[in-house]
Amino acid sequence: MKTIGILIGSEDEAVSKKYYQKNKSSLQFLKEYGISMNYIPYDYAIFAELKKQGEKKGFNIVPLFGQDFTLDECNQCDYIFCIFEGVYSFIEGGYEHYNRYKRILRKTDAKVFPSLEMQEFVVNKHQYMKYFQKKGYDIAPTKFIKVNNYNLKTIMSFIEKHQLKNIVIKPELGAFKKGFQIIKNVSSKKVDDYLKKMKKQGYRNLLLQPFLEEFNKFGEIKTYWVGGKNLYSYKQQWKDGEGVFQPQEKIDKQLLNKCLSTARKLIQDISKDHEELIQIRVDFACCVNNDNHCRDFFINEIEICPTIPEQESRGHGYTPLIRELLKKCT
Repeated sequence: MKTIGILIGSEDEAVSKKYYQKNKSSLQFLKEYGISMNYIPYDYAIFAELKKQGEKKGFNIVPLFGQDFTLDECNQCDYIFCIFEGVYSFIEGGYEHYNRYKRILRKTDAKVFPSLEMQEFVVNKHQYMKYFQKKGYDIAPTKFIKVNNYNLKTIMSFIEKHQLKNIVIKPELGAFKKGFQIIKNVSSKKVDDYLKKMKKQGYRNLLLQPFLEEFNKFGEIKTYWVGGKNLYSYKQQWKDGEGVFQPQEKIDKQLLNKCLSTARKLIQDISKDHEELIQIRVDFACCVNNDNHCRDFFINEIEICPTIPEQESRGHGYTPLIRELLKKCT
């Protein structure tokens, strides 16, 4: 019997009461792991769906807990599916925890989905953004900054070259807007003060981009894919610090089709140049220069271990994701 380990422990995005009622019988065993039926994080719900489907197909399903999993535990698995990933490790304990996470997955005999190499490629945003540029995809003008060895003069030259009055700086290994900073009426002192602050917090690499006033006006178009097929898409905007979501039916059809076409091509390129992915979310944002809703949307980021609340899934839940995983393990 083959064993699939699932790496969990985010404690994020509880499933809805509706999802719980529909899947009540298959979720009860989670009590053994200290999970309250009043708050079931999305990754534990995925674990439950994997257990339900996987055991029917003859697999042994075991949880691996991201905060304290070991190499011995990993080596008892034939496959490992990562939901808890490197960014969570960094949030838990900085580079010490993140390096431990990488060291275990690098040494394990199990096949890891997505591979550690692919996870590092995506976590290190400067790598995948340079890849996008090389492949001819539109991205926002971006300056990559090494916090331990930055040159303030070259940073300010980039800002002046692109005539930026307001900027955004965000860290690699950042999530949930942690470390994200908008600097308006930018000056060398403001930039320098922020970089020193980020260095003290342990960050090593940052991305500097224009602050786009249109970003929230038009929102992000987020497209979610399983096995190379678009499962659903939605628009996200922000109001009073909270996400506001619109289903794909509310997105301009021409715009959505253009985003889906670009994402489909990107996924094909990644499959050819790197690896086939079980899941990926490709996010688009607007606008570099003006309000033209199609031409100027660009790829804002990708996630290959995305946080996927079941409320966004348009009724699919986590069934298609687990089906695709099991195909990879068969």
